[in-house]
Amino acid sequence: MNTDELKRFVALEERRRQLEAEVDSIKAEAAELEGRLLPQFEQSGMERVAIDGRTVYVERKLWAKAKDGDKPAVCKALKRCRLGDYVEETFNTNSLSAYVRELDREGRALPPSLAAVLDVSEVFKLRTRRS
Repeated sequence: MNTDELKRFVALEERRRQLEAEVDSIKAEAAELEGRLLPQFEQSGMERVAIDGRTVYVERKLWAKAKDGDKPAVCKALKRCRLGDYVEETFNTNSLSAYVRELDREGRALPPSLAAVLDVSEVFKLRTRRS
C-alpha cells in the first residue's frame, strides 16, 4: 500500500472537515445577520444597497405547502383543478435503501416483486475517523 497516498487522503479528509465546519459557522453567522438586517430594510423602505462591490437586496419568493401536512388533500385538489401535472407518485430513495440494508443485515432477501424492479448495488468508499 502506498502510505504517501494514504497520508495525503487523510490530510484531504481532515481539511474537508475543517472547511465544512467553517462553512457551517459562516452560514450560521450570515443567517443571524440576515435576521437582524431584513427588518432594517423593511423599516427604511430600501430595496437594495451597494456596499463593498456587492448589491444587497431583498428577494421575495412565494412557497406553497400542504396545510397541516395533508399532501393527499392537495393532490386531490390539484387534480380537480386540472393541475394533475403537478402530482407525481414517487418513493424516497434513502428510505428504500435503508430498508434494503436492513434486510441485508438480517440475511433476508428482497421480496421477489421488489427484486424484479430494483437495482441494488454495493458502493465502497474510503472514510476516516479519529483514532
